[in-house]
Amino acid sequence: MAKPDKWMLLEDWLIESQAALGVSDWKLNVVKDASDVDAWADIDPHSQNQTADLRVAHDFWRQEPEKQRIILTHELLHLITCRTDRVVENLEEALGKVAWAVYEPQYTDATERMTEHLAGIIAPVLSLPEFPKA
Repeated sequence: MAKPDKWMLLEDWLIESQAALGVSDWKLNVVKDASDVDAWADIDPHSQNQTADLRVAHDFWRQEPEKQRIILTHELLHLITCRTDRVVENLEEALGKVAWAVYEPQYTDATERMTEHLAGIIAPVLSLPEFPKA
């Protein structure tokens, strides 16, 4: 019997979890390139369309299912917060370089902490991923 494809299993998990989180209207493109080096995964929602690219780190596949679920839940929650993030990003030019350099890291840190907190609360209600180990 053929080994299940981790990418197809990831896409299936995302579709199921998107429905549970009320973000099924988003079309996710799972990109097989690695995420940023400092992230287990990252998501890049389009600024106007309901589309987003999701990448996972090479080491993501070695994590325990509970950790994978929190990581992926965190990324899916960014689909909910991305429009607010976009409003803030649009302030960069109006605020100017100095104000932006002070404000943006503070906003990013606060929203990442919020998203991680919410992921910890919400992830347990989603199914546990069953990806093959790397």
